[in-house]
Amino acid sequence: MAADALSLQFQPQVHAPTGKLVGAEAFVRWPHPAHGMIGPSDIIPLVELGRFHVEFDRWVVTALCEQVRKWDAERFDVPVVAVNLWVHTLNSGKAVDMLRERILAAGVSPKVIEIEFPRGTVAEPTLLEASRRLRVLGVRTASEELGDRGVAKAALDFDTLKIGYPTARDLAAGDALARERVAAIVDAARAAKARVVADSVESPEQETALTTLGCDIVQGYLYGPEVSAAELRTLAALGAKRVGV
Repeated sequence: MAADALSLQFQPQVHAPTGKLVGAEAFVRWPHPAHGMIGPSDIIPLVELGRFHVEFDRWVVTALCEQVRKWDAERFDVPVVAVNLWVHTLNSGKAVDMLRERILAAGVSPKVIEIEFPRGTVAEPTLLEASRRLRVLGVRTASEELGDRGVAKAALDFDTLKIGYPTARDLAAGDALARERVAAIVDAARAAKARVVADSVESPEQETALTTLGCDIVQGYLYGPEVSAAELRTLAALGAKRVGV
């Protein structure tokens, strides 16, 4: 798997009340000539086996910044582009230097880039320090560090709080605890001036249940799978129409 064989695909983050594209999450895919689009279940073991986590992330960050530069040149506004990095990279202390170098080389704004941190970050001093240093650089950070009835205190230092699929599913099914959690997350985010993104939203019922509680930004198959950079622009021009209904 050569780095130049990889590609970035993007899943839209949509402001549900208006259909406006307000962000995207980037995913690494491998367009294979014989096997089609290869996803993370096959890519992750290869990275783990070769132990080239940092090299992989360097390609990701370079490709992401270059795509943001192209969108800027095309006057296509994607306010936030989120991506995951390997814990190995974040713990190594190389993520900040890597991002600083690539952002400067591409000439893009750091505030467009958002790094999503894994669950468990608030219990890892090294990861919390990586998040702090990224924010000093101007890069955004996102957390899924949600407690049983709200938000872990340390997660309020992040720019975005993400609500995962199980919570959205349970909320749409009328689960009282899920409703309490989402309400607490939205309230905490407003107080911290963070945005809230509901991930893996698959149905209009889930979207309605979320927006009723004030979570207006959704991401998931309701608005489509991850697509190419060109297709994301087309989707935005169409008003981010629902495709999963």
